Order: sequence, then structure tokens, then C-alpha cells
Amino acid sequence: MDRPEARTEHDFDALYAGDVPPPWEIGRPQPALLALVRRSVLADPVLDAGCGTGVLALAVARAGHRVLGVDGAAHAISRARERAAEAILEPPGEVRFEVADARHLDRLDVRPRTVLDSGLLHTLDAGGRAAYVAGLAAICPPGALVAVLAMSVHAGLGWGTTADDLRAAFASADWTSTEVTDAELVARPADDERHLPALLLTTRRA
Repeated sequence: MDRPEARTEHDFDALYAGDVPPPWEIGRPQPALLALVRRSVLADPVLDAGCGTGVLALAVARAGHRVLGVDGAAHAISRARERAAEAILEPPGEVRFEVADARHLDRLDVRPRTVLDSGLLHTLDAGGRAAYVAGLAAICPPGALVAVLAMSVHAGLGWGTTADDLRAAFASADWTSTEVTDAELVARPADDERHLPALLLTTRRA
């Protein structure tokens, strides 16, 4: 099960403002999610929830999709906007970035038909996770695909999630066709790239 007592509250904005990138900022999209994007037919608009500095959102936009990236860290969104200003996108691809709280997604002016979560859900406590999933249910139309890449407790960091906990988070009648598979999450602490056990959940709005 999750270990909320071991979860450390981080000032994510401060982490993005520092001279050293956070370990999950590896300069490219997480391979597990990028592989899913490449083998799936994504429906627009796409929401990148917890987009960080925008590398996944931009990769999806370069493939011709309309993407909104949101993150609670203002410094991350500032860097994402800088990346977007330099990007060359395939038409009709477009991308924009907003500062937003994952616990209040219902405040977003978007009805995403695809949601990509690259390491956001596992950073939330139990209450935040419930609010996040409820917000997804509120904004996603029927049939919308949600894909969540989350750290596994087996990464040995003292926190994370399990396949059962991920399924439980999306166990309500709002969701259907839920699947959880083993995956990897790449981190780069101190330039030492590590491949950590993770889980990939896919589900659809009922």
C-alpha cells in the first residue's frame, strides 16, 4: 500500500528554481509514456497534468496534437513557455502552459480527450489524490483516455504506490477498461541516470 507517513512535502517551485534540475527532469519525455503515445491514437485536446518544463507536452504537440500542460510550479511553467517559444511544431499542433493546482482541475477551461500524467499522482497524499481523480472525472468527456506513470513502492525510496492502490484510485463507476502494467521511471540524480520500478495505468472515462 501507499506509505503516506514516509511522504515528504516538497516545495516543487523552489526545486525548479534551483541551479540543479530536479531528478525527474531528464531532458526528454519518460520513455514509458512516450512509447504509449507512439503506439496509441491520441484524441485532442491533450492535457499533460504535472507537465514540469514541458518536454512531454512539446513532444506530443510536435506530433500534431493540441496540448495544454499544467503544473503547480510557476518556475516550471516559465521554463516550459520558453521551450515552447523555441519549438517548431507540426501543423495543426499547438501547445500552451498554465500554472494550475492538480487538486482543482475542475477550474481548467478544457475538456481533454487524452490525459497524460508523468509522475504527478504519486506525489499527492491521499486527499490530494482523491481530489485529483475527481477533477479528472469532472473535466474528461466519456471515452477520454487517462494514462498515469507512477513510482512503485518497489523503487525502495520509502514511498510510492502499488498496482492495487492505482486501481482503487480509479475504481468508481466514472472509469472503465482500467489496466495497470509494470514500467520504468527514469531519474537523473547528480547526473547518475537510474531506471526505477514504476507502474503505468491506463483507463477511460465511462
